[in-house]
Amino acid sequence: MIRVALVGVGNAAAAFVQGLEAIKEGLNVFGILDLGINPSDIEIVAAFDIDKRKVGKKLSEALFVKPNVVEMKIPVKSDVTVLRGPTLDGITGILSDVIEESEEKPVDITDVLRSNKVDVVLNLLPTGADQASEYYVKAALEANSAFINATPANIVNKFDKDFKERKLPLFGDDLLSQIGGTAFHAGLIEFLKSRGVKVLRSYQIDIAGTTEAYVALEDWRKDKKKEIKSSFIETHNEGMDIVAGTSDYVEFLGDKRVSYIYIEGIYGYGVPIRVDISLKTYDGPNAVAPLIDLVRLAKIAKDRGIGGAINEICGYYFKNPPVKYKSFSEAREALEKFISMMREPRAE
Repeated sequence: MIRVALVGVGNAAAAFVQGLEAIKEGLNVFGILDLGINPSDIEIVAAFDIDKRKVGKKLSEALFVKPNVVEMKIPVKSDVTVLRGPTLDGITGILSDVIEESEEKPVDITDVLRSNKVDVVLNLLPTGADQASEYYVKAALEANSAFINATPANIVNKFDKDFKERKLPLFGDDLLSQIGGTAFHAGLIEFLKSRGVKVLRSYQIDIAGTTEAYVALEDWRKDKKKEIKSSFIETHNEGMDIVAGTSDYVEFLGDKRVSYIYIEGIYGYGVPIRVDISLKTYDGPNAVAPLIDLVRLAKIAKDRGIGGAINEICGYYFKNPPVKYKSFSEAREALEKFISMMREPRAE
């Protein structure tokens, strides 16, 4: 069993837990790796939040209350009770419009992680909750747990040395969706380049009805997300004029995300080409396959005593990893080589 603690019982958590339930019911989750560990071995043993509508409730109920908008497609059977975490910067600025702070006293996070023998802590807090993210990563370190940072908080570079010394895996930062706007945008440019197109400029606009889209209405959060998304695509495509980011919140969209992608380039003897695409996906489910892979990879690495930020894993699954690859194919090749290495028998 892989014992997992959820930090933040939001939309990503709601989709992730449903994905685990789907696997246990014998259904397929498309896009996950064959790692020798069955995803059905993943068990949620603890969950933390600060919203009074979730704290104290069973996870099976808390995943589907406001402000969450992910639909319940698969019933969740978990009896885990959502515990009160520390607030810190969890309701600063616009987040105070979304979250109703619980009046309960925060639990001792490290103690809960230790008592539940948590293998992996999965950080799913909103963009901008940087202090809270750091609090949880320190608790994971003390509790001897691996840590996955799905948020844009600067965690991996800051804590890499500490986790390496303790031989605990640390993955991040800012999860790359399975087939979200940023991944699709970068992949489309790669395809055009592979066909000899000289891409000159491009932009991407994302609109959704999730909490993440709402908090991006605040300029400093929007700028942070824009910087990371644009930087990721630019790394794959140096020398281009690229802008990408969340632009607006539309409540009735719920968990639907609409990404508008525009690309200009030239081919042949300078003939212009223009691509206009509207991509429609669901935000929460976009995190499921990557998280199922990452939790299992964290467990494998932890059991082998491989600590710190593993570049081959971070570089494939995150938008802001410590080492960025120049293409998806390069990142995938590095990941597959690393997985093959981990499968080799350990030296006695």
